[in-house]
Amino acid sequence: MRSAALAAIALGLACAGARPRPPRDYPGFLVRPSEVPGNFVRVQKLVARFGTGEHSLEAVLQKKGDDLTLIGLSPFRTRLFVLEQHGLEIKFTSYLPQEMPFPPRYILYDVDRVYFAGLPGAPLADGEHEAEIAGEHVHESWEKGKLLARDFSRPELEGRIVITYHPGMDPGISPPRIEIENGWVGYHLTITTVSEQKL
Repeated sequence: MRSAALAAIALGLACAGARPRPPRDYPGFLVRPSEVPGNFVRVQKLVARFGTGEHSLEAVLQKKGDDLTLIGLSPFRTRLFVLEQHGLEIKFTSYLPQEMPFPPRYILYDVDRVYFAGLPGAPLADGEHEAEIAGEHVHESWEKGKLLARDFSRPELEGRIVITYHPGMDPGISPPRIEIENGWVGYHLTITTVSEQKL
């Protein structure tokens, strides 16, 4: 999919064979995994909607030190792809019968937007907070130490990427469900965390 996903990631979309069309040179930036506290393994179910189509797959997201690994799995739990980030370097191994409809780094852009590319100093005080980060306007809503929502906009693009965390995200822990509405590409992605283990 492109998270964006796991944006465009239309993380779920790409892995399932749909054809979202991200903007040419889909913008984004990578966060070094080592800059993010904690290590974890998360098993997640991804359901992506693009137009009238809906596609799903299971994914494993692991962060350890300066390494971030995303593995897409088929319904038979065979690997569809392995996307690895070490520092700012990316390696992509595909087991799909078709090519990805966009560069794999787009997926990491949206994974970072969901989990790592937020405003500094979390947890933030209750209320609304915003700042400019790497050319993107980032807006967040916080309540009782939990991140409720985060959205991204850019002056050169119409629409926003809106991420909603249900029932709210504690720093470093994925909530049960995350909804992503990518207005730049036109897909909706639901991420359900099935299990999470700290390393």
